[in-house]
Amino acid sequence: MDRSLLYRLLEGDASAAEAFGEADTCAVIDWRDGAREIVVAIAEFLPDGTLAVGHVDASGCEILVHGKRPVTVPLSANATQENLLAGIDRALAPAYRLRQFRPVDGDGYAIYVAPEPVWSEIERAYPQATERFFLSAERLAAYWSKGYWRRLFGKP
Repeated sequence: MDRSLLYRLLEGDASAAEAFGEADTCAVIDWRDGAREIVVAIAEFLPDGTLAVGHVDASGCEILVHGKRPVTVPLSANATQENLLAGIDRALAPAYRLRQFRPVDGDGYAIYVAPEPVWSEIERAYPQATERFFLSAERLAAYWSKGYWRRLFGKP
């Protein structure tokens, strides 16, 4: 990805904010996507062979990361997509991290996948913009695990 769009976004360029959540920059997750579709969408933003999906059933999804032991992410009726995204994030760490691009919020998610050094650099150089535009996979999952009223009156 051309990082110039990321830095234009962080510096406040409105046109960059509009373009950033598109499918060529972020993994676009639809609310109807299942575990396999989500893993494949994230894998497209990683080097070939880095991430794959193993066995999937109603109780869990096996995440396969090259060079690591398989990780099974439990799936539940509540926050299934969000828990899976947090599990993929943990499985990829410390090499890569996932963050939700916050301006694209609705029936799905735009997930920005970047190497950890990129996240460290932008958090150090643009802390307020990072907080404004991105939400960690862990915070996203924690937010959606709350009940309706706590979500309604809380913030991610």
